[in-house]
Parts: sequence; structure tokens; C-alpha cells
Amino acid sequence: MKTTGLDETYLDYFNLVHGLGIRVLEDRCLVVIQVGDGRPIFGKAHRIPVQLETAPSHLRMIVDDHLMNYPASDLMDVLTGKKSFQEALESPNKIGVKQITSTWTVRLPHAS
Repeated sequence: MKTTGLDETYLDYFNLVHGLGIRVLEDRCLVVIQVGDGRPIFGKAHRIPVQLETAPSHLRMIVDDHLMNYPASDLMDVLTGKKSFQEALESPNKIGVKQITSTWTVRLPHAS
């Protein structure tokens, strides 16, 4: 699932089932781990564009898992710099973009 922070300073590409994801900011990305209802744990920041061939194996694993579960995701394009953060923020993918609160509660868009 692709979510955006309320302040639009980050995008989260997250697998709620596994509790793992990637947080993307303007110039860097971080691994995110969500354990239960607690606060998320963030890993070391990696500069964008990310060279996935030399990136840590846990980062590659999370990216691969996300793309396997969400094949329409733009995560790879954002991480490799083919798509800017701003373009990703403004262009929801086929699975949609949801806003998420600081406590990881997903806010769905209002139905019209």
C-alpha cells in the first residue's frame, strides 16, 4: 500500500501484513518496521537514487516483497530516481494513495 503523510513530506510503501515497508522522503529512503500497535522503527537512511545492486539485502528484500504484492507500484521508479518524489506524491498509482496518521491509522478518502 502506498500512503502519504498528512504533511506530505513522505510516502510510505508498506505491507501491512508483514509490517515492513519503505519510507521515501525527498532525497532519501528508510526501512520501516511496524511491530504491533507500537511506534514504527526506522532503519538507516539511504540516498536516492539507490543503487539496489549494492544496497543492503534487507532493503532489497522489502522492495522485492512490495513489488511482488503491489506490481503497479511506482516504488522502484522513485528509488532509482526515474520518478521524482514530487511526481510520486502527485500521482497515485493503481492501488491508490491513502493518508496515514502518525499512529499508522489509515485515513481513506471520503466517498462521493
